[in-house]
Amino acid sequence: MEIKQCLAACLVAALTCAIADTLTEDELTEMIKDGFRNVERETINGQVILEDGYIPTWLSGNFMRHACGAFGETDNMNKTLPNYIEHLFDCIEIGNKFRIENGNITFTNRWYDTTVNDIYNFYGREMNESSLFHTTTLSKLNPTQLDIWSANLSDNSKLEKVHHVSWWQIGDDVIAMSEFPIGVIIDPDEVAHKGYIQYNDDNLGVPNSMQYFTNNNPAHEHTEPDGTLWSAVAVIKFETRTLLKSWRVVYKVGADKIRHVIGTYHYEDTDVTKCRPGTPYEDFTARFGYLHSFAMTENYIILPETAYMIDTCVFAFYNKYEPFFSQGFHYEPSGLSRLLVMRKSDGVFVANITVPPIFITHQLGAYEDGDSIHMDMLTYNDAGIYTQHLYVENLFNKHTYTSNVTRITIHMSNWTASLRSLREPRKPPAAFEMSNINYKYNAKKYTYAYMARNFAMKDQNALTKLNVDTGEEIEYLYPKGMFTQEPQFVSRPNAVSEDDGVLLAQGVDGRKHKAFMVIVDAKTMKLIGHVTAPDLALFGLHNKLFPFHKGNSSGSDSKLSSGSSKIEPFSCKLYMFVFICVFMRVCHISI
Repeated sequence: MEIKQCLAACLVAALTCAIADTLTEDELTEMIKDGFRNVERETINGQVILEDGYIPTWLSGNFMRHACGAFGETDNMNKTLPNYIEHLFDCIEIGNKFRIENGNITFTNRWYDTTVNDIYNFYGREMNESSLFHTTTLSKLNPTQLDIWSANLSDNSKLEKVHHVSWWQIGDDVIAMSEFPIGVIIDPDEVAHKGYIQYNDDNLGVPNSMQYFTNNNPAHEHTEPDGTLWSAVAVIKFETRTLLKSWRVVYKVGADKIRHVIGTYHYEDTDVTKCRPGTPYEDFTARFGYLHSFAMTENYIILPETAYMIDTCVFAFYNKYEPFFSQGFHYEPSGLSRLLVMRKSDGVFVANITVPPIFITHQLGAYEDGDSIHMDMLTYNDAGIYTQHLYVENLFNKHTYTSNVTRITIHMSNWTASLRSLREPRKPPAAFEMSNINYKYNAKKYTYAYMARNFAMKDQNALTKLNVDTGEEIEYLYPKGMFTQEPQFVSRPNAVSEDDGVLLAQGVDGRKHKAFMVIVDAKTMKLIGHVTAPDLALFGLHNKLFPFHKGNSSGSDSKLSSGSSKIEPFSCKLYMFVFICVFMRVCHISI
């Protein structure tokens, strides 16, 4: 009987692969569109279908993901009165998880209780009616609708939205993070928010006044084995109406929720009188480089500031009706990238190393090796992964990108740096994103990294395992029409080697119009288990597996009011830039 079952399973697999290989470009386009439409209904603890393999009984937790709930009318796009969300980063978020326990899995899609969702519900969840009514990072919005709803969006009696970039954990709190120094506490069991996290400090020493603005807190943190979390933030001070000062603060925070400032790096001042409309500020030394992630070793924090640089003149000419990133950051091919190296023990910045202009998304690992620091990351030759490739219209077309898996070695003897590819030279260019490692090896010598290949693209998706020492790549290849999200490594109990564990990955199955999850052996990259959810889940960004005891405490000191003395000023909403007009009175005037 077992032989017959095995033969039947092999036959089904062979037929599935044969069908997948015959998919046309138009069919793949329709399949990937599934991930950029709308979630029609909530699904709470829905039963999944086991398509293949089995679920290890030792695997447990809430596998949370920042998922998109609505992109609008992506089948019938109106660019004049935006009835769809142009860019992956700007979707209306939804809580999404697979719950794994004792060999069983359930699936949840649940709308968060937010002002943005209330407004969308007011229009019957129909973007032909609502148009795009809220501020955005890179998508075109409807100015009339923003004016109509701005009072509601700025009403602090209710959370405007749940930030859906990355996941942090501070103490037992699970945090949905943005790229501002704020976060929203999430209960993974309920898939519900509990308000903004409240820190028990003096706002990183930044006075609570309209003279200061905080920006570009890297989405991705680093956490020590004892739970201490490290991060950084840029601070801008409006010294006068014509002078801006800016600096980068590196801080750490533990379960006590006190953010301790460890080090500070100062940039040159900006003379606002030199600003001209449509022309980025000419002095690169006054502009901090965008950070989505950074590196940590045993003794150092390394901030790899990219050539996607803040234009400090944006504060003179900011237009709240235009996407923030399009105005605020510019990739400077003739500019610079800098590696800011800070010693963790005393907060001293021991080096500012200039390297050729690059753009960086995610880190793999970093470690010290004698007199060298090796930091491995996904790099690009420009910022197109943000400013071009992740627009949904491009993703529907035959539009591809490639990335570099780069090792930057810092030579501590003279504080210089060299760059090289970690891939074998014979390998063709590839699109890798959403990198992860076995986090037990964070800041230590490590060997393996795991990445999604062709993330958010129609090309055949895969999970790739890279040996960073040899360049060897092995992968789990999905059938065409299945689109993966970020892989996460989970160690087996009593693991004895770095790759002794599994990879978890969610995604969109365009063949079944449903969400899916796979469990892949991290050592062999062979499939262990594959389940299909009872309903569709859209594309999104990062995910993380949380133990059941994390984030579900009944008590919380979170509050919604941004007027609290613990909340960071001017950070909760992107359109708070308008306060600049009040303080500096330089908006929309010639200088």
